[in-house]
Amino acid sequence: MEEPESSARSTAKRKLPVRSRSGCLTCRTKHLKCDEAKPECQVCISRGVQCGGYQRGLRWSTKHEKPAELAEHTFRTSPKQSCGTKKRRGRPPKRQLDTASTASFTTAGSVYSSNDANQGVFGEFMLNTQPLEAQQDAQPVESELSPTDDFISQFPLDLPVEGLPMSEFEWTPDTLDLTTPTFDNFSDTSTDLALFPVQQNFSTLFVPPPITDLSTQLVEYWFRDICSLWSQYDSPTNSNRMLATTLWSTSEAVSTSLQSMSSAYLSSKMPHMKKTSIAMMKNATDVIEAELRVVKSSPNLDTVPMGLIYGLFCIGTSICWLNATQLGIPFLREAKALLHRINKQKRRLSEEERKLLNIFNKSWTYCELLLSVVSDTNPYITYEAEEVEDISADEYPTALPTEPVVDDMPHPWTGVSNTVSRLLTQTLRLCRNYRYHVKHPGPFATRDHATALNMIEEAKTLEEKLLGLDFESAPANTETGDQKTPCRHLVNVAEAYRLAGLIHIYQTFPELVLLRLPDNLSGPADAHIPWEECITPLSLRLTKLIEQLPADSGSKMTQPLLCITASTGLRFEPSDTTSSPETQAPLATPMPFDLGSTEHCGLSDYIGQLIQADEDIERLSTSTATESRMKIVEARCFIVGRLDALEALLPPRPIVVAKTLVQTIWNEYDKEKSVAASVHWIDVMEENNLRSLFG
Repeated sequence: MEEPESSARSTAKRKLPVRSRSGCLTCRTKHLKCDEAKPECQVCISRGVQCGGYQRGLRWSTKHEKPAELAEHTFRTSPKQSCGTKKRRGRPPKRQLDTASTASFTTAGSVYSSNDANQGVFGEFMLNTQPLEAQQDAQPVESELSPTDDFISQFPLDLPVEGLPMSEFEWTPDTLDLTTPTFDNFSDTSTDLALFPVQQNFSTLFVPPPITDLSTQLVEYWFRDICSLWSQYDSPTNSNRMLATTLWSTSEAVSTSLQSMSSAYLSSKMPHMKKTSIAMMKNATDVIEAELRVVKSSPNLDTVPMGLIYGLFCIGTSICWLNATQLGIPFLREAKALLHRINKQKRRLSEEERKLLNIFNKSWTYCELLLSVVSDTNPYITYEAEEVEDISADEYPTALPTEPVVDDMPHPWTGVSNTVSRLLTQTLRLCRNYRYHVKHPGPFATRDHATALNMIEEAKTLEEKLLGLDFESAPANTETGDQKTPCRHLVNVAEAYRLAGLIHIYQTFPELVLLRLPDNLSGPADAHIPWEECITPLSLRLTKLIEQLPADSGSKMTQPLLCITASTGLRFEPSDTTSSPETQAPLATPMPFDLGSTEHCGLSDYIGQLIQADEDIERLSTSTATESRMKIVEARCFIVGRLDALEALLPPRPIVVAKTLVQTIWNEYDKEKSVAASVHWIDVMEENNLRSLFG
């Protein structure tokens, strides 16, 4: 009877697992007796903790080595520990730590592009702020991130910045958890690192702290992304980039202005940054005002105050990124006055400073072009109190050589032709003046008539100058160095400016159209001027030129103004829009809150309305679907699509105003019932206050 019991006891003993001296990692750490059940021991399961497993790591022995010098590195201690390991007197050889630490301090090859030919030229402006592992993980998806996302992902805002409320920033920095042991991010060839025990805590590894200074990050963002948006082309020859590279570290006006531009652009993507952007704009303005007081108190300017002028251009052209209705006129007016003063004394400047002054003069030419679209130039406006036409004239004017049609070196704002930029500026200024006098006639009709005649003569002179320019056959003298913006793009922009000037002249001064039409088309002096004979073809031709410029080309900064100009000439002929019993278009929708008889009727009448509306639309389309009308419709669709694309690529707030302006102009055109084209786009813009810097 005892034999079965003894055999059962022996069988039970054989089924017990073989015990080791150590057990699982968790039990060894807690000094508990482990049953070594697999895959997890029952002791850990009963205690509700995760079993550490049974792998055995290698121990680093240092008892036969000399103590290493630990003072050469500063270690960061992690606030949490993954497991309670014993402290060891030594560490892996210093070579491995040096490799890990120095790899994180690699200098970026280029601020604005990693594959440009000028790699390394501006590398000093950017340090990698991510650990080596994070960089390796981020490389495959780098092309999928937008510039704004890239800026946020590398930007830990955990330190306060002097003078700025940090509550505006609520981004969570990307961090690497160093308390979890892992070898996934290390190379298989790193055999020395593989000698670490599996349970080794990596919190003692030296990891360089990321750059947490907001000012540095915003300046870096300007060089990487904003500069290319602010220029027609971007390369080492871009004077905007060269000036910023030279001045940002030595001129407080430039440094604060670059930060303001970056924050203003980012505020359109992250609305919570707007208050901070305004604070930065205020800070930059204070710095600029202080420098202006010093310059104005100096009787002579022996050198060009580059930082001050550059800062004025930065703030003056980017304040509309925060508020689209602000034109930056006070800043640009100060830049104009300062440049005018320096030009009067330019004989005292060195040759290098004269070249620099010439760059700034062209920058002002572009700013004046943007202002001529939206800023009145009549003597009652404060902006024109200076009455300075040519800021480049010195105090001893002489006969200057004729300005070339195509410049030897392209400018990042005026492109390849400063001449056509000047002519377009004069044209827009003249058109605004003329429309102002039409809307606000003086008390003396004779004087108004004489003023109008003088303006017509001036328009005729500008027309002849624009007609005399030829850019389509002009050779591209120099290349831009920008793969996205070959010199041909800038030549096309110059030709587009020429067409834009002619479109504005013929819309504002229709009398000149009669002089250009053949005798059989011109008719009597008071005859209706057909748009399809002159203005519409020019607008369609301008639209085709814009189509040849890719939306992502550097020339995109000039395209909003060109799109607006093209849209002003896309008017349907009055015969297409006049109302008659046969061709009157049905209302697509009733007026808001006024359903009228459209909905309040019987079932048969309701369906009858549907049939009648369909017949009216069919009759209208067959009578008005001319080839000219279809071209205008296609051009309008393209203009809307291009402005949508530019809204995603450029600072969006001014583009939104441009889109609204274009649609409002077309709505006014389409509502016209008279044969004579009485609606002018400048009047539409002024009446609806749809103004911004469109470039």
